[in-house]
Amino acid sequence: MSGKRKHPVLNVARHMIYSFRWTFVYYWLIYIAIFVGIAYLKTSNAVIDEELGLQGVWESASVSPKIFLMVIGIMLTPLSLASFVSNGVTRKHFIGGMILVVTAVSALFGLTMTAGYLVEQFVYNQNHWQLELQNPHLFTSSAQPVWIFFEYFFLFFAYFGSGWLIGSGFPRFHWQMGIAFSIVALLPAMAMEAVLSSDWIGKLLQLILDVERNPLAVVVLLAVLVLAFTMAMNYFLLRRVAIKKRTF
Repeated sequence: MSGKRKHPVLNVARHMIYSFRWTFVYYWLIYIAIFVGIAYLKTSNAVIDEELGLQGVWESASVSPKIFLMVIGIMLTPLSLASFVSNGVTRKHFIGGMILVVTAVSALFGLTMTAGYLVEQFVYNQNHWQLELQNPHLFTSSAQPVWIFFEYFFLFFAYFGSGWLIGSGFPRFHWQMGIAFSIVALLPAMAMEAVLSSDWIGKLLQLILDVERNPLAVVVLLAVLVLAFTMAMNYFLLRRVAIKKRTF
């Protein structure tokens, strides 16, 4: 007896992840190689600095993945919606598939960041260095992988979702309105940064504006609300969007 056909949402997600799989692999291979090189210079004493052993390298690694995911997110709707709809996939199923993609990829990137902290902690321990975080985070040390994962998952999801919003705005509106909407589409990413109050933005809020982070339970609740808002915005943009014919 033949197996049941997969749900269209799963087919969309599987196809998109398959299409971008090597992009993600090559990105992380290059990016990790850079940080391995920096770690080698430190452990080989090629760089001599008394303070260097106290400063983590991987902590600064999250900026590039966030921007990278935003760029990928911008491409999701313009490159794929028309193709899926023309092959019988409804807009609702397309949106569901993209939500799965954003969730899965953000989780994968979050796990990669978490693994990086654990590896860095191991390297520091081997060299008898005391690893110190330079910016505020949901976690206070590399020995808290659950909170490390949650922080970066939320951040990556928000940036990926903001990129998807930007890309969805242009098929939905005229290009001038699409540009203006791009500014609004950045709000989920910026809101998540403010909610988590982590990394350099968290340091800015706490040192310059004298703003302290809410209790962790409140932070998690607000972060989930930001994610829900981001997905809801994409749904309302795409549920009835017209498929424009290409003129080239």
